[in-house]
Amino acid sequence: MNNSFRVAVMLLGIAFVGGCSSDDAGQPIRPGTAPRPPDPNAGKVPDYSGVDDSMIKFKDDVAANASLDDDLTTLTFTNKEGEQVALKDFLGKQHVILVITRGYNGSICPYCATQTSRLIANYPKLQAQNAEVLVVYPLDKPADAARLDDFVKKAVTSLPAAEHKVPFPLLLDVELKAVDQLGIRRDLSKPATYIFDKDGQLRFAYVGTSLADRPSIKALLDQLARINKT
Repeated sequence: MNNSFRVAVMLLGIAFVGGCSSDDAGQPIRPGTAPRPPDPNAGKVPDYSGVDDSMIKFKDDVAANASLDDDLTTLTFTNKEGEQVALKDFLGKQHVILVITRGYNGSICPYCATQTSRLIANYPKLQAQNAEVLVVYPLDKPADAARLDDFVKKAVTSLPAAEHKVPFPLLLDVELKAVDQLGIRRDLSKPATYIFDKDGQLRFAYVGTSLADRPSIKALLDQLARINKT
């Protein structure tokens, strides 16, 4: 890794963490709390040039760091056809892994694309644990909806051709309505992962404090194994 790449990665991490540190002590900010100071990075297009997807590593050992008592069953999203999709329609059948990506902010986040790529590649393992996956792509404005296709292309680039079709629902959070309901906005969204058991109960909630602060596939499988033992 050359020095210029190291500096770029460090600056990217500092910019993101610096913008999130004030409200990442373990609980996401909820609507009605004190207003956040202006985000100095808002409106800036992130520069991910030089980020090597193969070097991205997510966390294997994680514990829930957000409330498990909130009722998230009222969350709604939008599918590619522009139709409203309710989270509750997926609950009560099998476990559900809800992944909120950073979203589109003028460029495709390689961390989000890599996370989605690994979910696609390991989908059979997750299914074997009786789990469905929902990946949500937040958008600041409806006009950005077409960027979902660009995101998918980025996510499947490193996968075999047979895995280029995403096997689980990819949904949009237009105008960040779900992000705000979850209290995880930060120049779009903080990366967040929620796991509901087959009865619809929230059993795991993790809100990242940096671009790479996300549960790995191993961490998800471990969480599902624990749920299946109870």
